[in-house]
Amino acid sequence: MSAKGTKDDKSAKDAYFTMMDSQIKKWDAEVDKLRAKGEHLSAEARAKYDEQLKAMRASRDAAHKKLQEMRAASESAWQHMQAGVGHRVGVDEERLG
Repeated sequence: MSAKGTKDDKSAKDAYFTMMDSQIKKWDAEVDKLRAKGEHLSAEARAKYDEQLKAMRASRDAAHKKLQEMRAASESAWQHMQAGVGHRVGVDEERLG
């Protein structure tokens, strides 16, 4: 691989991490909005709502953990893990609507 290819790969990796960090921050903001909205629900409805928020937060935490692993990974491992996290993003975006 040429030096240019390595630089391009690093730029792509950096851009990916920036995009994923931004997505995680968006999820955090959305969960915070939903949590505030849930404060006005009845106790029963709020319990169900809190369970959904808990599941969303767990998905967010799993994506964040995987992102941290990717930062420490070798280039070939990073490419493999990128595919898995990309899938996770799509699933979580569907949950958030």
